[in-house]
Amino acid sequence: MPFTHYRRMTTREAAAALEEFLAERPAALTRLHAELTAHGVDLEPMFDGTPESLTRLWRWIAGRRAELTGASAETAPAVPREHWPSWARHAVTGARVPSPTMLVLVDGLVSYLAVVVITGAPTAQWGLGSPEDPQHHLHHHPVLTGRGHQVFVPTLPMGGVLRLKRGEKSLHETELEQYAQGVVADLRTGPEALLAPRDSPVVVVAEPASFDVGVHAVIADRSSALVDLMAQQLAGQRGVVSVHRRGPDALQVEAPHWHADELERWLNGWMKAHGPFVR
Repeated sequence: MPFTHYRRMTTREAAAALEEFLAERPAALTRLHAELTAHGVDLEPMFDGTPESLTRLWRWIAGRRAELTGASAETAPAVPREHWPSWARHAVTGARVPSPTMLVLVDGLVSYLAVVVITGAPTAQWGLGSPEDPQHHLHHHPVLTGRGHQVFVPTLPMGGVLRLKRGEKSLHETELEQYAQGVVADLRTGPEALLAPRDSPVVVVAEPASFDVGVHAVIADRSSALVDLMAQQLAGQRGVVSVHRRGPDALQVEAPHWHADELERWLNGWMKAHGPFVR
């Protein structure tokens, strides 16, 4: 898709851009995980799905300020716009991105902020911003909506990282945490418990060479990003060879030394700890 700003897109173009944005989220989170792992960071406490974890993550990202503003960053050729994530191509103007690392940090932060918000507000829905008002600043942007509110998730991460790059005063340490708490409060609707008390969030079936994992339809429909996060963290467990998301409500897990009941306990325990809508 050309570098058309969201506000100038037709409804069909904006719908395609929304799908592109959502399709990019898991890979962006994976790249951020890899970046932290390469620097020796323990992912589990950093990505526990809570607003507080955003403070820990931002503290680490802010610690990369010297790298983003250093002489090598200033002399490096700018990353071409066609290599930017779609939300930046279609919403950001006049910015210079000096390194792929900056894109990894900011795009991964966008993905994880979305995970935190959806975990806290599982009834929030993705949609097009202010579709009936071409003058609105979020017209046709990919936004999270709920209770009459709409949120363009990349705004604060991009602003914070750009200010780091420019050597300017950036987000204070807990700003993302406080922002996420406010957004969750704005978007959250309905009761927390979306599953019946006896419903199992996850069911595991043993196959000859792998495990088929079924995720409860309510969870898969309401919080795809939460399922992505669960799959990412399962893949990092000892003895797990691979985790493949075969569909919105299905995973294929290769873990030769695990038993089905052991895997099911881990998955259900994880989901109950991280999904506020799961009892």
